This record gives sequence, structure tokens and C-alpha cells, in this order.
Amino acid sequence: MSSNTSDIKQTDDRFRQVVEAAPNAMVMVDKSGTIEMVNTQAEIIFGYSREELLGQSIDCLLPERFRHQHPQHRASFFSDLQPRAMGVGRDLYGRRKDGSEFPVEVGLNPIETEEGIKVLSAITDISARKRMEERFRQVVEAAPNAMVMVDKSGTIEMVNTQAEIIFGYSREELLGQSIDCLLPERFRHQHPQHRASFFSDLQPRAMGVGRDLYGRRKDGSEFPVEVGLNPIETEEGIKVLSAITDISARVKASKKLAEHHEELERSNKELATFAYVASHDLKSPLRGIFQISHWIEEDLGNGDTLSIPSHMDMLRGRLRRMEHLLDDLLAYSRAGRMEGGLSQIDLGLLAHDIFDMQAPPSGFTLVTADDLPTFVTLATPLEQVLRNLFTNAIKHHDRSIGSIKLDYQVKDKEYYEFSVTDDGPGIPPEYHERVFVMFQTLRPRDEIEGSGMGLALVKKIVETYGGKATIASDGIRGTSIRFTWPVNIEGRTPIANS
Repeated sequence: MSSNTSDIKQTDDRFRQVVEAAPNAMVMVDKSGTIEMVNTQAEIIFGYSREELLGQSIDCLLPERFRHQHPQHRASFFSDLQPRAMGVGRDLYGRRKDGSEFPVEVGLNPIETEEGIKVLSAITDISARKRMEERFRQVVEAAPNAMVMVDKSGTIEMVNTQAEIIFGYSREELLGQSIDCLLPERFRHQHPQHRASFFSDLQPRAMGVGRDLYGRRKDGSEFPVEVGLNPIETEEGIKVLSAITDISARVKASKKLAEHHEELERSNKELATFAYVASHDLKSPLRGIFQISHWIEEDLGNGDTLSIPSHMDMLRGRLRRMEHLLDDLLAYSRAGRMEGGLSQIDLGLLAHDIFDMQAPPSGFTLVTADDLPTFVTLATPLEQVLRNLFTNAIKHHDRSIGSIKLDYQVKDKEYYEFSVTDDGPGIPPEYHERVFVMFQTLRPRDEIEGSGMGLALVKKIVETYGGKATIASDGIRGTSIRFTWPVNIEGRTPIANS
């Protein structure tokens, strides 16, 4: 045997040893597709013995439905000889001797031999991987929140049913689209940078920590979301699996909780004020009554009966003040409750009836706008507001004649804005907030009888139904108290009751 022949044989033996030792199935065929070499892994995977395969067509290892296409694929490979993966973009299957099929990956390599070009196929059984992929898809599909997987460019490659439900798109509409279609437009320009930042530091994280995140539905509506990002290693490279949760209900509940917290703080402040009233405002007339009783006792002891009538008048005045204070406290505690039914009122007529019932001094008049509305509302709380505003304007007027005007306008289509304006002494701007606080009076109670509850009561009732009460005055002459009242009070319930 010549040296050249010996070298060729040695090379051939080494080649066969390498093929035999390969961890996956190796099958070499000629240009016609006839099997010329197999290794032990090929026998194991396909279930044939080596003798059964040698000399057979490679087509015996393919499912029958693919065999008619195989000659064209083989011809295509021989026309452009270079290593490649077979069937890129298609699911490939092998067929065992018992007829069962299994998913495979196939790598093709041209081999130059003395008999011409051969093709060495490296065949890998990917059944386990496919099962894992299928389990992964099942887990994603079963997730209770929206799951969206994208590649590095942000192209959507997988979604689950929850994503379809939450965003309003079908699966077919989402696959292949940019993830940006699920974002409000104002955030889209920032998203590529955020995505690049995630790929530069691959680890599970919450997206947009410290920022309010929003998703965008197919109909263009937006909703608050929480997003968890997870890097997923695949054969095609790193993907990102996003777990998206619609937190609309949570945000709404949080807002409601904050409102209740504010209401609790307000109630606590009111409770503290009530405690102050119990220790001060209620004790004040009691101390006066106690003192006057001593004066009357001294008068009787001294035989001085002439001063007793004036002391009795003072005593009755203190009792009236205490009675008024208790009545106002009761009215304040009941403010905003759904008392009485809904009724249609003509506000102009109602206002004049309320004004006349106050028995105003003869020099006072009420002027109402010609176009005051007639509408359905809760009459009782609205009457309370107007009665307190009219009483307040009359009580604090500094002249024997005066004019009070009731006017209105529609505000934001949901509220009327009413205004009660007087021509009495103005209220300096520094006192505008104080007048709405319970038991606050700008003049001593010895000068003017009152508990300081009128405007506090107005404010509480109005705010109970979602409105606001404000004051406008230059501090010199005239004061206007404005308050908003719902046009449709049927659709509202009181925000809170004390």
C-alpha cells in the first residue's frame, strides 16, 4: 500500500471516529440522497440498525408528507454548497422506524471525498426543548395578567389571552407589531432608550419604578398599569417577557382611601373643635348663668328687687345663646344627610319664602335673578344653605336698610353656581378662610348674637354634595358668598356624614 493511500485511509478512519463520537445523530448521503454513513446516535434516535439504513434513501427518515419536497431542497443545497441550517423558519420532523414522529433541528455540511461531494447531516432531537417551549407557552397563557414577549427591537412575538382582553386587540393584530402600539403616544419616544437600558443590564425588574405607567387600548383609551420585566434566553437570543397588570381598580380604591383619610382627618378636627366647644363655648353661658344667679341671690338678700328684672333678662339671654348653640351643633352634625325626598323646586319662589320666614327688618329686600332655575333636587339641604346665608347677611349688616341678591350661572354643565351678595360691611381678605371655620365670629358675641356656625354649616353641606363654597369681598363694602350645587343630585350620594 502506498504512503498516499495509507494517509487517505487514516484520514477516513479519523473522520469516521469523529462522526461516531458526535453527541447527535450524524447521517452522510450522496447527491442522490442515498445513506452512506450513520453513527450510533442515529441508530438510537431513529430506531434502525446501521445495516437497515446504509444504502437506503434519506427519505425513509422523513415523514411521508415531506418526502415529495425533499429532492428539490437537496438540489438547492448542492447548487450552493455551504454549511447551513436546514428548514430555517419551518418546523422539521424526523420519522422513527415505528412510524412515530419527533421534532428535529438539522445542520448540513458539504464534505469533499474522492467519490465527489457528500452531505453530512447533524440531526438533533429537540423533543425535550419543544416540550419545555410548550410548557412555557402554557404557563404564559394561564397567567392571570397580560403577558407580552418581545425581541430586542421591541417586536411582539408572543401574547396571551389576558393581553387580548386588557388591550382589546386580537392576537393576530399584535404579533409582529411594535410594543409601542400598547403605549400612549406621549411615552413612545422614550421607550427605545428604556428598552436599551434594560438589555444593557439584564435582570428581572419592575418597569418605571417611581413613575405612573399607562397602557393604551385599541380604542385609544388609557389605563394605569404595573409592568414586570423578565429576560428570557432563547435559541434566537434574549427576549423580554413583560407581565402587565391593569391597576385601574387599585388606583381607584387608593384614591377612595385617600378621600376617606382626608375625611377622617376633617372629622377628627371637627371632633377636636366640638371638644373645645364643650369646654369653652358651652361653659361660657353656664358661667354667666351661675354668676347672674348669685347677683339675684344678693339682690334678694339686700331687698333690692328693682334690679332683678334686668338680671332675669340677662339670664334668659344666656339661656337663649346656649339653646342656639346646641341647635347649631345639632344642625351641623346632621348637615349633608339625605333628608327628605327629591322634589322639583322653583328656586326664585323658594328663596323668597325662605327670606320672608326670617322676618327680616322692614328695610331689607331680596332681589333674585329673573332666570333662576326650576329643577329637581333635595330641597332640605338647599334650604339650609340659603337660610343660613340670608340670616348671616341680615345679622351682620351695619345699616337699617340693606339689599341681598341671589344670582346664578351654569358651571361645567354639572353644577349651578349660586351667589348671595349683600351690601353690608365687607370682610377683609385675611379673614376669608376663617369665616368658614366652626364657631368663628369676627365680632364679639356680646355685640352680635350667634354661634359662628352659619358659614361653616353652609360649607359642610355644599361640600357633601361635591360642591365648593367661596367668598369674595374687598373688605370695605359688600360680601358675595358663592357656592356650587349639582344640577343632577340624583346621581350623587353624600361624600361623607359626620
